[in-house]
Amino acid sequence: MEEYGKKILAVTSTGSFLSVVNSSSLLIAIPSIIIDIHLSFFLAIWVIVAYSLALTVLTPVLGKYSDLVGRKRLYTSGYLVFFLGSLISSVSFSGTLILLGRIIQGIGGALLFSNSLAILTDTFDTASLGKAMGINAAIIALGTSIGPLIGGILTEFSWRWIFVFNMPIALYGFFASRRNVRDMPSRSSGKIDLTGGVLLSSAVVIAIIFMTVLPGISVASPLFLGLLAALIILISAFVYQEIQSARPIIDPVLFKIRTFLVSIIALIGGSIARFSIMFILILFLQGPLDISPLEAGVFIIPLAGSMGVMSYVSGSIKRRVSQTTLEALGLLFSGLGAIFLGLFAFRAHDYLLYGIFMVIAGAGNGLFYTPNSTVIMLSVPPGKRGETAGVRTLMLNMGSVIGLTMVFLIISGFVPSSIVNSIFLGISTPAVIRYSILFTQAAKLAFFVAGVVSIVPVPFVLLFSKK
Repeated sequence: MEEYGKKILAVTSTGSFLSVVNSSSLLIAIPSIIIDIHLSFFLAIWVIVAYSLALTVLTPVLGKYSDLVGRKRLYTSGYLVFFLGSLISSVSFSGTLILLGRIIQGIGGALLFSNSLAILTDTFDTASLGKAMGINAAIIALGTSIGPLIGGILTEFSWRWIFVFNMPIALYGFFASRRNVRDMPSRSSGKIDLTGGVLLSSAVVIAIIFMTVLPGISVASPLFLGLLAALIILISAFVYQEIQSARPIIDPVLFKIRTFLVSIIALIGGSIARFSIMFILILFLQGPLDISPLEAGVFIIPLAGSMGVMSYVSGSIKRRVSQTTLEALGLLFSGLGAIFLGLFAFRAHDYLLYGIFMVIAGAGNGLFYTPNSTVIMLSVPPGKRGETAGVRTLMLNMGSVIGLTMVFLIISGFVPSSIVNSIFLGISTPAVIRYSILFTQAAKLAFFVAGVVSIVPVPFVLLFSKK
């Protein structure tokens, strides 16, 4: 690996680490945030979702823009925006302010994510890209694995320190990227389809609002029907606009590339499973089991640690196993791990059994993401890589939001949100005790659904790999 390649790998891995360690460490602190600034369970979900919303809305547009103007300026500015969002979140004393900070963090994350994979793909040749992606994925998995532990340690003092922890990393990333990243010449020309961008952003916002309010409304209510109608209209208008546009935000031609399409479908399933599994564990551990954030962070190390190991290993496996086969195996193991957790672990209350099934699920996640990213990025022409990175991040984050919302929806179907708050506050009444048992049943069901969602894309990936 050339010296420049090593520098680029270090810089892009810093951005990836920053984003995932922020997300995974914050998950562990959600119960503490609920208690400290008196958030409802619904608003606590939005503390997580707000980041993904901004990231999801902006990444495709910024990815396309980076293909036109180059990547360095956008990428470096992402670190400063992320720093600002972290600063605002760290001093928040209300739900409104922390949501604002999280949205700003999401804007910074979009600037980073929409360019990092494209910068990597521009830097490395085909022979070296798999290893580079593997190292980058291992760093992401490292952030995922130590994030809950870091979050647990910092939350022992205050959840605000989670955001303070981000700041020096963001500043380092800014100066390192300014010094080391070379701006590749743009490979596309023309203007961005602003109409398409507005339609896509509006559709994503409505979709995420729709998913998060769904547990609390009737399917016959005006709100449900209005949001559903708005979503259908916006998606239809966006598809029509992209077909007609000379410079679409998301080029429909990409989805005619079979490799790209199958791997994107697999990515959505894997993302839903990945985020929902971790979220269920964190909620269950700090809810019905009533353990501290630090203990919860230690408890889920097998899940994220195995993810980190397999992320690195999967980037080095090239000769005997195809990338698409690795994708399928990763999805299968992740799904089986989730199903086993739901079927057996909660019944046994045995850490060893929890650990085994977490290792299976985590290893599956780690095995999946590196080949999936590599296949997606190499399946498109070089001039489409920024746009492709944007589409990949869009689908990744939509999967994470769907996963979190799915967990929220299932738990809300068993336990009222007011009781969820009481469970986290440690209030012990007959009603809370009764609902704690139902909370466990909801967690089991959520694990099972996550597992099925992960396994469903497997035959599609395998059928494609044989053609």
